[in-house]
Amino acid sequence: MSEPDSDPPNATDATSPLTPKMEDYLRHIYRLEQESNSRVSNSDIADRLGVTRATVSSMLDTLSEYGLIERERYRPIRLTDDGVEHALGVIRRHRLVETMLSELFDYTISEVDAEADVLEHHLSPRLCREIERELDMPDIDPHGDPIPDANLDIPHAEDTTSLAEITESSCVEVTRILTQDDETLEYLVSAGIEPSVRLCLDEKTPIGMLTVTVVETGRQMGLPRPVASQILVTAVDGD
Repeated sequence: MSEPDSDPPNATDATSPLTPKMEDYLRHIYRLEQESNSRVSNSDIADRLGVTRATVSSMLDTLSEYGLIERERYRPIRLTDDGVEHALGVIRRHRLVETMLSELFDYTISEVDAEADVLEHHLSPRLCREIERELDMPDIDPHGDPIPDANLDIPHAEDTTSLAEITESSCVEVTRILTQDDETLEYLVSAGIEPSVRLCLDEKTPIGMLTVTVVETGRQMGLPRPVASQILVTAVDGD
């Protein structure tokens, strides 16, 4: 990632007039849009955040008043251009914090999110740039998610496929873990599965279980297909 001279003047940061809760909603709506091809509902947001639909409706009213979302009855919720810009600013800070915690303080991928949820609202553009310099301008966070740069541009991601879609006897490298579920992340960490780790797919069963071997440790384990579908990989040689 090339190092920018400065952040754009409208980049969202700790001086943003938005509240932390508003920023949280924008970040999650953005992620839901990416996961569902822009078809985000009130129920989707409630499920993601673990709150009631009434609570979501109240916040959506506020975000709409700020011009950050488009909301029409019976239609998907969409971020406006301003909403996307604010969301990317929060995502940039969140992922920089996660990377800092992983690289400097040895947090695992199952531990970084909760801390980043708090700290993301309190980073200035200057501190973000200092974190980038300290970490040698990282492109991805510990989950393998791309980090928007100071201009809120997202680095180009390499072509990947989900672990659930590869064929038996294939060897792959983990590039990204999509799930945000704490228990699933803890399970994957305990098994040694995280970005840059190499796996070989030994078997797929008719009931939807995958048996994989972690190349570095030789550990063999089973993964349910829904979990495997949250692990993005690229092909590597099996040597």
